[in-house]
Amino acid sequence: MHMGRFVSFVTCQGKQNALQLPLNTVPVTDHLPINVVNVPLEIGNCMPHRLKTPTAWPAETNALDFRHLVDSMITPYMVLDRNLSLVYGNDAYLRATDLELEEIVGKYVFDVFPDSPDRVAEIRREFLKTLDGEVTRLDKHYVNLQHEDGTSSVRCWHCIQTPYFNDKGEVTHIVQYAEDITRADALTRRNDVIAKELDHRVKNMFAVIQAVAALAGHATETADEFRADFSARILSMSRTYSKLSNGEWQGLSLNEIIEGELEQYGGSTSPRISFNGPSIQLGLKATQDASMIIHESATNAAKYGALKSPDGRLDIDWEIKDGELVVNWRESGLTGIKEPDRVGFGSQLTQFMPNVRETRDYRDDGLRITVWVPLSVAIRDQSG
Repeated sequence: MHMGRFVSFVTCQGKQNALQLPLNTVPVTDHLPINVVNVPLEIGNCMPHRLKTPTAWPAETNALDFRHLVDSMITPYMVLDRNLSLVYGNDAYLRATDLELEEIVGKYVFDVFPDSPDRVAEIRREFLKTLDGEVTRLDKHYVNLQHEDGTSSVRCWHCIQTPYFNDKGEVTHIVQYAEDITRADALTRRNDVIAKELDHRVKNMFAVIQAVAALAGHATETADEFRADFSARILSMSRTYSKLSNGEWQGLSLNEIIEGELEQYGGSTSPRISFNGPSIQLGLKATQDASMIIHESATNAAKYGALKSPDGRLDIDWEIKDGELVVNWRESGLTGIKEPDRVGFGSQLTQFMPNVRETRDYRDDGLRITVWVPLSVAIRDQSG
């Protein structure tokens, strides 16, 4: 009914050759069976007018075939009579609706383009206003088009209805102009979703930073220690967020997270470090949690464990077992390792992560950590 950048024409006095064209291009002559009304094609400038001075047209325009002119326009046009029956649609209109002129002429517009009762009532009210002489608009009008191959498509149109006046000043028809804004509408909706998601992620990020700061404050003894550790944690979070953003917030693989956090210590190229396990793509929340856990474990290993001693070794492996993701962190090659007197940041961290279980075994030759996470939690998309 309301298709992109087209106007449908309803014939004046029931004649299909009575078309409405721009005022400055159409002559009125005795031998041309055409009633002309000014219908500018620019959206926002559609104003109803009647020609009163047909002799004002240049004589050389008399030879123009105006029906052919209208049908050759790339802008679709549609016209309704006072019964809201379709009386004309130019070629552009018919192409846009995937219909034939014979299929729509004389038919009630809502029979050709059915809609919900509420939407029909809303559109009909605008049509009746136009028949009372008003220029009306239908903003973001969604139309379900049925095609010959059995498929359907939904288009979004911005429509303008302009009244057509006869010589007596009576409105006899409605000329509808519609611009296809489907792409612009989709872009607007996408931007709205992105804005809401960004707002959520920023709030979530600040909540995480606040929690990290609070935990770090309890786990450090001096301001300098707090400042150094907190800065390193924020940098680690920043790297993770950058990777998530580049990957359209789809989460990261566990292998990628471990490689990123151990890169500064040599990563997979170091002969003292190994990590392996099945390919698994973590969800968004699990990616953030895993990054913080691996970062803290690597930082502690560099300060006190396997990554500090030239004889130390770090081996990480993971598997899926009994519906859980199980990650093993094993440090070795050391001597005299004992459990610390106070609970550090890394140990406290997992206590604030629902569904995460962790054990720590301080053996003489190095620390062993095992983490269990339900697989359904690890891989699903969570943004909280």
